[in-house]
Amino acid sequence: MVAQHPHSTPQDFRASTLATARQLLLQALLVAGVVFLASGLGILTRPESQLATFWPTNALLLGLFARRPALASPAGWAAAALGYVAADLLTGTSLPTTLRLTAANLAGVLAGYLVFRHLREEDRRLLHPLSMLWVLAASAAAAVCASLVGSLTSHALMRMGFLTASGFWFSAELVSYVALLPVILLAPSPAGDWREVRAGLARARKRPRVLMPLTALALALVLGVAVGGPGAIAFPVPALLWCALAYRLFTTALVTALLCMWTLIAIAAGWIDLQLQDASVQPVISLRMGMALLAVAPLTVASVNAARNRLLATLNHAADHAPLTGVLNRSAFLRRGLELAEHMQRTGGTVVAMMLDIDHFKSVNDRHGHAAGDAVLTTFASRMRDHLREDGLFGRFGGEEFAVLLTGVDAAAALVVAERLRLLASELIPLEDGCLLDITVSVGVASAPARMAGLEQLLSQADVALYRAKAMGRNRVVGA
Repeated sequence: MVAQHPHSTPQDFRASTLATARQLLLQALLVAGVVFLASGLGILTRPESQLATFWPTNALLLGLFARRPALASPAGWAAAALGYVAADLLTGTSLPTTLRLTAANLAGVLAGYLVFRHLREEDRRLLHPLSMLWVLAASAAAAVCASLVGSLTSHALMRMGFLTASGFWFSAELVSYVALLPVILLAPSPAGDWREVRAGLARARKRPRVLMPLTALALALVLGVAVGGPGAIAFPVPALLWCALAYRLFTTALVTALLCMWTLIAIAAGWIDLQLQDASVQPVISLRMGMALLAVAPLTVASVNAARNRLLATLNHAADHAPLTGVLNRSAFLRRGLELAEHMQRTGGTVVAMMLDIDHFKSVNDRHGHAAGDAVLTTFASRMRDHLREDGLFGRFGGEEFAVLLTGVDAAAALVVAERLRLLASELIPLEDGCLLDITVSVGVASAPARMAGLEQLLSQADVALYRAKAMGRNRVVGA
């Protein structure tokens, strides 16, 4: 029989159209708002008759489009143009100059966006050792396009030659993209951001040494202001590399971006005296390009370190978990269980051990095949793990035998938990061929006060109780 679907009514069509229009409007307002506010911030750093000292808008817009391609719709691009134009006009820029600046900004963002469309997701998230080089390539492409279009405006504003204007614009765009793009690409959600801040503050309270890289960076900045000279921009490099090795990737990106912004603004304001005799723009171009390339180093180190940590986590997980079921293997269960038992001996309480065995598991393989047996093991393990959550340890001891270790429950409560696990295991298990398979499990339970609980002895008592449950007919819970 073919299912009958009601035809769409005009009201449904209008409702769908209105919902789509509302979503596009909200997205356009988001893009326009980000561009307008960021442009206003950049204009505040713009010296008279010159370009902004630090222009964050293009990098923010490119990062936003790269992370959420749905925003890069025609409405999104139009909203971005409106944000650029509104910010310039409201701050006194003439309309012809505003249009030329907006064209240059959008040309750069478009070039970078086209490059990002061809990057892998892991490179957008800087999850590969070479990811930062791809971000640098996208930044360079965006800066080149912006400089080619914008150099005409720079010539009109600053009376520069075409090549000098192109270099001036290119260097300004490059440092902005390299500094800010990683922050936008790696930024967590607002909820995740707040959790990360709280976790960082908690780590800082427990281990004040975690602040040492930031302290070293602050001292390097003070030293740069005190000493000055062209080498001052390199003073923070060792501290930045320390941050890259000590902190998460996003934290390193944020610290690097703040450093670039501080350095450029401090030099423009005269707080850092580079002691350059040449009054031309060439030192400025060199400085900006140097800052951009300097920012690549700590971010590359942070990417390599993050990739290494992920690899180690994967290897540790593989070493500690059974490959089929994904639960702790016997050695990892015993190691973590011993740590848990020792902790409970210091704090007091009761330790409970359970041994679980799937009844007549061999017959499942014989009747339905080993694929069905694997499905039974994975489904059973998943149900047990989801039910126990973080309340205890759960592991596979081999074959169809599993173990549970709980703390903070007495003997009577432990039997209730074991009964819930038995009932949960008896729920039907769907197989790939559409059949429903029912299984049962036998459970042995043993408990002891933490000060008297030896893990091996407790597991042995639970194992004895398990054999009693099997001898009594299986599919039951027996306490030691």
